[in-house]
Amino acid sequence: MNKNSSDLFTTIASWTHRLSLSVLLTSCLCSPSWGQVKTAEIIGSPTVNDERVTVRIKVKGTDDKPEMGLQDTDFSLLVDNKPVKFPNKDWKSATDTTPPPAWIIFLLDFSGSMNNQDSRGTTKLAGAINAIREFTAALVDRGSKTQVAIVPFGEPGPHCEGNSVSNEELNKFFPAGDFKLSNYLDYLASQKPCASTNIYEPLSKAVRFLANSEDKRFYVPEDSLQAQPRLSVILLSDGYHNKANEEQDFNTLITLLKRNDQIIVHTLGYGLTPEELGQKYGLNRPAKRTDIGNGPHKVPEDDFVDKERLAEIAKVTGGISEFSASAQAVTDKLKLFLNALLGEYEITYIEPNAERGSKHDVQVVVQSTKDSKVTSEAKPYTIGVFGRSLPLNMRLLMLLVVFLALVGGGVIPFWLWAKHLKQEAQEI
Repeated sequence: MNKNSSDLFTTIASWTHRLSLSVLLTSCLCSPSWGQVKTAEIIGSPTVNDERVTVRIKVKGTDDKPEMGLQDTDFSLLVDNKPVKFPNKDWKSATDTTPPPAWIIFLLDFSGSMNNQDSRGTTKLAGAINAIREFTAALVDRGSKTQVAIVPFGEPGPHCEGNSVSNEELNKFFPAGDFKLSNYLDYLASQKPCASTNIYEPLSKAVRFLANSEDKRFYVPEDSLQAQPRLSVILLSDGYHNKANEEQDFNTLITLLKRNDQIIVHTLGYGLTPEELGQKYGLNRPAKRTDIGNGPHKVPEDDFVDKERLAEIAKVTGGISEFSASAQAVTDKLKLFLNALLGEYEITYIEPNAERGSKHDVQVVVQSTKDSKVTSEAKPYTIGVFGRSLPLNMRLLMLLVVFLALVGGGVIPFWLWAKHLKQEAQEI
């Protein structure tokens, strides 16, 4: 073998070793079992069909965002504190499960600053509407039974009618793939927003609307076989709540959100982050509300987005808060919200002690790191009257009891009565 061939093989061997090491490291870092899982939650009540029980699980990572890439081997079950196995075919990934029904109100900021261009030269209104189109298309692709209401909001001004939020506007729901929804988005795209921003009041109205427990669309009866629909508000804003009593309004909103924790609010800021604004306007620190104004080292009102408040609103509801400077980033963040709303794993298993009317608890255990796991809170369920029959020894005992009852209560008295009649006949 000549020197050139030897060098070639040496180089190939070296790169093969490096590539293998790189692939191994990448695999380890990307595996959900290596420190990505933070919480696991069983959503709703387990569904019982004879002795088969189905649970739906939402898993979040250390960043409180949905974990979508887990495998069946990352899950295990505890039923009444005892391990229960399930076959691979009875496990469904978060993208393969049939999405639950959902009602989504999309609050779209219609302030005048939405006419401005984003970081890539697209007007914010056009970018937001295109992102909503892709969001609804993704809902259709997932086969989701989702109803969506697009609600523009904004305070009127001297030369602007604004966009007030009423129950009538909030109730304009359309199925995700309905042409009427597409037509409405076309109409909104043709408008020129001119309002000022009032975030807290429209959001409060949307939450109160979805919180109406008398509305059977949002709250199915407890004895219903239908799944409880997911309720969510997605707030997209490129501004801040510019009212004099901002702090009081904010505290009132937070109280309302805490009282209605079944409604998840996701928030999306559309614009530059406080850090980017601070750099752009020479503040040498993240921009704050007190920096809004005109002149040197001031942030123009149209540029400021209240990242801190948007994050607080989402956090108190268990939602996600994101920030985007471009239309494409808005689209990506909305798909993240979609996964957070509908991305649920599903496991079906056989209840090992499925006696009729028996009560049980189930917990889901998810691999968190190589050496640790995350366990969900227990969820109770009851096997119905059509559950598995009683064990053989119990059935035999019951059969014996019935037999003795028949003998003692029927056969023996009849025999004694017949014997008595026979004796009377002989005496006559």
